[in-house]
Amino acid sequence: MRRVLCVVLLVVGLLGCSVAAAGPGMARYDDFKVYKIYIKDEQQLSQLKKFKDILPIRYLNEITSANQNYDVTIDPVNQAKLEEQMKYYEMEYRVTIEDLQSVIEDSLPKARSTGMTWDSFHNLDDIYNFVDNLTMSFPNLITPFTFGYSYEGRPMKAVKISYKPNNKAIFIESQMHAIEWISSATSTCFFNKLLNSQDKNMRQLLMNYDWIYVPIMNPDGFVYTHTVERLWRKNRKPTGFSNSSGICYGTDLNRNFGYEWGALSAWNFNEPCDHWYGGAKPDSEPEVLNLQAFINSFPEDYIRMYVPLHSYGNLILLPYGHTSDIFPPNYDQMMRIAKAFADAAKVKYGTVFKYGSTGTINLSGYVSGASKDWAYGVKKIPYTGTIELRDYGEYGFFLPPNQIKEVCEEVTDGIIAMVAAAEKEELFRNSGPKNLTSIVNVMMLLCLLKFLTKFLLK
Repeated sequence: MRRVLCVVLLVVGLLGCSVAAAGPGMARYDDFKVYKIYIKDEQQLSQLKKFKDILPIRYLNEITSANQNYDVTIDPVNQAKLEEQMKYYEMEYRVTIEDLQSVIEDSLPKARSTGMTWDSFHNLDDIYNFVDNLTMSFPNLITPFTFGYSYEGRPMKAVKISYKPNNKAIFIESQMHAIEWISSATSTCFFNKLLNSQDKNMRQLLMNYDWIYVPIMNPDGFVYTHTVERLWRKNRKPTGFSNSSGICYGTDLNRNFGYEWGALSAWNFNEPCDHWYGGAKPDSEPEVLNLQAFINSFPEDYIRMYVPLHSYGNLILLPYGHTSDIFPPNYDQMMRIAKAFADAAKVKYGTVFKYGSTGTINLSGYVSGASKDWAYGVKKIPYTGTIELRDYGEYGFFLPPNQIKEVCEEVTDGIIAMVAAAEKEELFRNSGPKNLTSIVNVMMLLCLLKFLTKFLLK
């Protein structure tokens, strides 16, 4: 009976609809395996998409293009059938997780929290209490914000950390995708270090830059992963659609921002019951609108770096996500800054971060409607780069809590180097991206004005 229930839950979860957990507990994935499948060509890609029509398979990545690895999970009853299909279509695969439920249980927060630590994951209340305690501990440095409310009425909290006037700001947000618990674990760890460390480099970061921090961008979805469905990704606003499983809930917030929305995106972007649904229109979700209004409340040219934390893949994703042919005017500059992060993050544990535009290196292919593209394309913030944290897919979204501190250390080292590289690029001094063409144009204009002045005085 337990295994039959798991299959039903998986099918419902696949369709992006409300999941009814058994009793007071969460949806269970006992003996579910996670497979990593290499798709070499378009024929295999087409067949992978069709698996959902014959099997209760759960895709853990967006299905985009060939020559990629994709992670899927399936119940024990149907594992032999899936393996038979993969062999028939000559797909290379391997099992990365033998029992998904055991991995999930190992990462669940402790039943009784004794405060914020980084040897376990934490729920929304713990994280918000941590942010409130920071505010109380550093009242002269921190300004707290509640910059709106989620669809289900939960507060969206943020802090601004400012050591002295006239600093430029770095904006960090995390937990936009509910399933990516490592993102908020890493961000809370980093800001704890920023405010409490006596390390010279960390003190310089604290004193010389303002920091704006949104710990939980998707509070409703995050709570849902702790109470009902660990594999949930989106927010919890109904889409207005339903299917045979019932009402379909949620929009992928990082597909809903109004910059090149829907221009070119992955499979099922327009499917209201899918996990990567981008919404009926851009900027349709309250959480997205709240963040945009919050960013708009700050002076133009104040925020100079925008860094969302996501998982997984060990990537630094720069604009743009909707194309692999068009690049930002200061792309070379952003690449140098991203390289500095990658080089420093590798030192302690050997973690290799790839960096480049989303359209050229992202594991999930094209992504339109992302927050970092909106921050660059609409708000003209000169450096916007999403950091996709560990790992490359051995654990994927279910990274063990014993890796939190290591992830925090490598990200902290990366941010120190990234900010230093941005400073070298004069990102915090100029009114816009360092751009040789712009400088030349200004010089030409000055020469023209000088000529006209001489001409008029004759």
